[in-house]
Amino acid sequence: MSELDASFIIPTRNRGAILRLCLPRLYDQTVPADRYEVVVVDDASEDDTQAVLREFAAPNLRHARNEKRRAAGLTRNTAIDMARGKLLVFVDDDALVRPDFLEEHLKSHVEHQRAIVAGPIIDCTEPPAERSPETGRRLGWHTNPFATCNASVARQHLIDAGGFDEDFRVYGWEDSEMYQRLRMLGLTRAYNWRAPIWHYKPPAVRRDFFARLRLEEDRGAMGAIYYAKHRNFNVALETKRLGLFDALDRAVNAVIDLDGRIEAAKASGVEPASDFLKLLMINHTEIVAGRREWQALGAERRGALQREARAKVKGPGA
Repeated sequence: MSELDASFIIPTRNRGAILRLCLPRLYDQTVPADRYEVVVVDDASEDDTQAVLREFAAPNLRHARNEKRRAAGLTRNTAIDMARGKLLVFVDDDALVRPDFLEEHLKSHVEHQRAIVAGPIIDCTEPPAERSPETGRRLGWHTNPFATCNASVARQHLIDAGGFDEDFRVYGWEDSEMYQRLRMLGLTRAYNWRAPIWHYKPPAVRRDFFARLRLEEDRGAMGAIYYAKHRNFNVALETKRLGLFDALDRAVNAVIDLDGRIEAAKASGVEPASDFLKLLMINHTEIVAGRREWQALGAERRGALQREARAKVKGPGA
């Protein structure tokens, strides 16, 4: 099996219509098509995703399907196992790119030999009409070092770090946890503002308030697992596991009864009119879910998770 310069890694689920916009832009790259591939793993989609993959079949497209729904980390690991590229470029199924996107990621890795490269994420509700939309130093700027909708890393480095952790069984934190282990290998961060994605979220797929609450329950639980594996200040801050967050949340709940408000909103199906109250309820949901998961894990399991995370890293620099 011949090695390629790069592999796009794309997990997808029930996004056939958006994937139809994403794939042509991934094929339309300044890098020759025989030097890279597009690897898509369909996480048990129930829409026309398989038909879209057949419609856009190409010599450099490889795809597989999970027969049962799996977590994002496991789905990405499946794609990584299939990949033949020296560089893995992570994008989501709703990422729309310029023709020089892959070229820019490859350039960054020539300039930064042991790096994780990230690029801008430009949220949009309409796909850009241009083949090469304008870029800018501050356009889509962010500080996430390994946002898997626009990030790249050498395949060998990711393998040395142990791949994505499949303990993250639902939404939340598997990419940030992966970054912690890449850092253990001594990799540095690089940011290329010339390699943006347009993160296409049409109004039809935007989550409502109650879907966001369900998502935050998952995110909070996975945050507790993430912090159990990497007990440092930055992770505690990210996941709201700092004691200060917990104390403030308990105090606010005691004063305005966030628990009761959330239950009443769920029962009525009517979301609060106040954006500030919605923010408090969303954060409360995440913190409570994290607190519950942390207690359920227990001290022994938390210690085991921390040891397992360190043991995954096997490569040079570990």
